[in-house]
Amino acid sequence: MALVVAKISLSLVADCPTFRCDPRYFSNDSVANERKVRSGDYFELGDFLPNPMVKGIQPEYLDAPMEDSAPVINTLSIQRLTINEEACRHMSREDFDEVDEQRRLKLGDVLLTMDGGVSIGKPVLFDKKGDFTTDAHVCILRPEGMEPRSMVYLLASPLGQQQFRRAESGASGQTAVTEEDVRRFIFPASLLPKLDAVVAEIEKERGIIAKEQDALAKREAAAWTKLEKLVA
Repeated sequence: MALVVAKISLSLVADCPTFRCDPRYFSNDSVANERKVRSGDYFELGDFLPNPMVKGIQPEYLDAPMEDSAPVINTLSIQRLTINEEACRHMSREDFDEVDEQRRLKLGDVLLTMDGGVSIGKPVLFDKKGDFTTDAHVCILRPEGMEPRSMVYLLASPLGQQQFRRAESGASGQTAVTEEDVRRFIFPASLLPKLDAVVAEIEKERGIIAKEQDALAKREAAAWTKLEKLVA
């Protein structure tokens, strides 16, 4: 009887395979966009990344910054294509001196969040002075043959973000993308001749928008002071 049961169990396993799919993988828009890109000339992001990507370490953080401590860029400190230094954690100077040279950030590095659910796929250009590194959730890309800022905008573009969503894998809330995934991201080759110029236009427009947003925020703060005066 035991032998018969074993045979039946094996049969069930063989005849009823399971396959876990993330429903976003089958998004009609993402599938259609990929087919459109592949129907013409295209390039993979890895074509401009000749060296391996570098992931940061998970350092022992200080409770508070010190005069000579080094900022560590994390997922929270990368927001809307900018680096918020106030959101960086800090590591001691002694620990930073032990950090591998490849993990010390250089001007022009492209930083990219690689895991953490909704935090996946946030790119930024490193343009700070001083000693910085990243934690284990942020990867360092050093493109060649493409302007680093242009790579940031490709990753942040709707087509780039769509590919992040398709590449995610792992348990809910703990998803990640791999270096191999990012290297296989595809974009139309027709972008390349005009990419830098378009990025410069977007940068200029975003600068204007940022100033307008700042002015609106100040107006809103001033409006709230009217209520504060009533309760003072």
